[in-house]
Amino acid sequence: MARLVYLAFLLIITLPTLAQTLSGTVRDANNQPASFAALKLFRSTDSSFVAGTVSDVDGRYTFKNVSAGAYRVQASLVGMINASSPVVTLRAGESLTLEPLLLRQDNQTLATVTVRAQKQYIEQQIDKTVLNVAADATAQGKTAYELLQQAPGVVIDPNDNVRMAGKQGANVFIDGKPTNLSAADLANLLRATPASNIATVELITNPSSRYDAQGGAGIINIKFRRDKSLGLNGNASGGYGQSDHYRANAALDLNYRAKRLNLFDNVSGSDNYQITNVLLNRIVLPSPVLGEGQGVRSGSQFLQRGHDSDGTRAIVYKAGADYFIDSRQTIGLIVSGNNSANRFGTYTTTNIVNSQNRVDSSIVNRVDNPSQNSRINAALNYRYADTLGLELNIDADLTRFSNSSPNTITSNYIGADRQPLFTRHNRFDASTDISIVTLKGDLVKEWKAKNPSNGSVKFETGFKHTDVATDNNLLAFIGLPEQADVNRTNRFTYREIVSAVYASLNRSAGKWAMQAGLRAENSNVYGRSTDLLNRTIISPDRNYLNLFPTAFVQYKPTDNSQLSLNYGRRIGRPNYQDLNPFVYQIDPYTSQRGNPYLRPNYTQNAELSYTYKWATTVKVSYSHTNDFSTDVIRQEGLTAYQTVANVGKVDALNISVSTPYQFTKWWNMYAYAGGTWNSFRGSFSPTEPFNQRAFAFDGYMQQSFKLSKLWSAQASGFWSAPTTQTVYRIGGLGALNLSVQKTVLQERGKITVGIDDVLNTMRWRQSANFSGTTATDQPQQFTIDRKWESRRVSIRFSYRFGSNEIKAARERETGVDAGRIKTKGNL
Repeated sequence: MARLVYLAFLLIITLPTLAQTLSGTVRDANNQPASFAALKLFRSTDSSFVAGTVSDVDGRYTFKNVSAGAYRVQASLVGMINASSPVVTLRAGESLTLEPLLLRQDNQTLATVTVRAQKQYIEQQIDKTVLNVAADATAQGKTAYELLQQAPGVVIDPNDNVRMAGKQGANVFIDGKPTNLSAADLANLLRATPASNIATVELITNPSSRYDAQGGAGIINIKFRRDKSLGLNGNASGGYGQSDHYRANAALDLNYRAKRLNLFDNVSGSDNYQITNVLLNRIVLPSPVLGEGQGVRSGSQFLQRGHDSDGTRAIVYKAGADYFIDSRQTIGLIVSGNNSANRFGTYTTTNIVNSQNRVDSSIVNRVDNPSQNSRINAALNYRYADTLGLELNIDADLTRFSNSSPNTITSNYIGADRQPLFTRHNRFDASTDISIVTLKGDLVKEWKAKNPSNGSVKFETGFKHTDVATDNNLLAFIGLPEQADVNRTNRFTYREIVSAVYASLNRSAGKWAMQAGLRAENSNVYGRSTDLLNRTIISPDRNYLNLFPTAFVQYKPTDNSQLSLNYGRRIGRPNYQDLNPFVYQIDPYTSQRGNPYLRPNYTQNAELSYTYKWATTVKVSYSHTNDFSTDVIRQEGLTAYQTVANVGKVDALNISVSTPYQFTKWWNMYAYAGGTWNSFRGSFSPTEPFNQRAFAFDGYMQQSFKLSKLWSAQASGFWSAPTTQTVYRIGGLGALNLSVQKTVLQERGKITVGIDDVLNTMRWRQSANFSGTTATDQPQQFTIDRKWESRRVSIRFSYRFGSNEIKAARERETGVDAGRIKTKGNL
């Protein structure tokens, strides 16, 4: 094995390359460097556009990997007259430095000039799929949640869990940083964020070794828009949606840019309310352990009908500054966070029906479960980059998260004669505090040979150290007047320290490109749970070291086609709250509890893809996961509880096809279709094995119409076919969305009107059978049906203000530990 690695290393570093560069400088009317001027490279033969870039603080620019040929370079800066170079001829293996381009002051007052460069909404790059949000004519009328919900290959279930390419465990980043939010809190954040604030969404199914190894399904990176104009600029937007109830949001995005300083901030708020109708049926079956007549009687049915009342008010904010110390050094600070208040309640009636199909008794249940969430992150970054190919990034991050969730349950018991029997009262006060401290460094060095035809080598290395501490308290009370429930009141503390180093080597040669990397992560885990009776559960303290190799190979047989093959190993660490052994009572018959003995799962991914004209893509991927974890529902007497357990192995084969197509100048289409064959093998207990094979299908299509200069329209829809996961049978899920948009106020404003889920098809259905294997566990069948207010009419307005004088924004990625904070939802 070592010999193969050594030979592969020699192959990568000895591959030749044919790369040419064009470089130069731009100066203003005072012969000073023209910082952040826009540069365009054109072919001289037909004046076709080849590439674009922006000059740095000292006015320098470089076009890399330019094919041999004849070119001219054009420089532009608002308030200046464009400057163009003479035609230059670039030969194979040659690099040229052009004479300085001089920009002259434009003394003529000009009307606003708008430059339009139409991009495809879906763009297939070498290592990822990119959604260019600005190319979506109706993005102004959507939230970030709705944008992600319709991303090709991405599925969000009603519990807000994200799947990608048919696999669970997608890790959601914002501006290169893990969100550190539970599924529910992340959903609130995205619902409060207008899609108009987003520049791109990157879908990375197999990240390189530079990224955290967390997340078996890959990474979804949401990158916010950063204004590139001088002076003060911004965007204001607001929207209102109406179903049975309302949904409203508003956002303000501001940016101030000078020569060496860039200040930016954005804030958005939302207020949403909806009702979700809930149908839950559980049937208790004969127990092979308890026998007939013991425990709950065989054939008993628990028929629950009711609704969830869900209202959320949220504020999301981010403020930061970049200071360009000189042409090589930049320092930046970003403070971001969110605050949300959730007004959640569940109101149900459960009829207990005996084997003769008669109602023995009923429970009218009310659960009031409001919650307050707060997250704040401070990120400090230093960057050094010179002209010799050296780049250094150092990041320090601190994240604090807090959640308080009081839960009051009032249960009225009714007899078979429909007369009241008695009332029970329970209260649970849960609180969670999580702190995450991260220090991270990345070093990139590129060596170029004196003769460009001999190629270059790019080496990346770095480290990351993360320290996570969680403190969870649960106070339980019963009866009126309230008394402490000592059997449930407890405290859970958890600490996880992960240290990582990585290295990768990148080499390209003509039609070939190769990259190999290795990441090592060492984890130390500690957990303790103690109740009022001083009974202690010690989570298995463990220390483990893992290696995560990655490899990428690309081949371009023609200018219009590309083949890619990649491999990577990933880890799926448990959510912090899933390790918490607290018992959360949802109603008298349903509860949730964590599992402190959960183990991480490991996934190996391999993917082969073919791309034609950088648009149409066919992908075939295979993954194998060990120690796969899933929700398990158990019956103990009258009560069913949900927990999480490692249950076995999963093999997944995914095939997908995606393509844009332009029917006419005014009609564009994008389509995606993906099928996944899953094989689940394992057991819920030593006597409860399963071996399940299933097929899953996801499809998405978007039709965009340019009706006139000011009017556009869009129709889009997605469909997830019914499928099975372990023993869970999941119903189909899909929606059709329509919208129309008009540009107003001299093209600075946009009004969008839309209808989501026109056919009202969005609903969640799930069913399963579980066997009884212990003296307290009985077999059961259950089905869940949830229908929320998915059909909605909405209107949205946005207005862009400020200068159009372009300067370059600095993109940077800092990181903290993966988004594994999870607050408890409902069963």
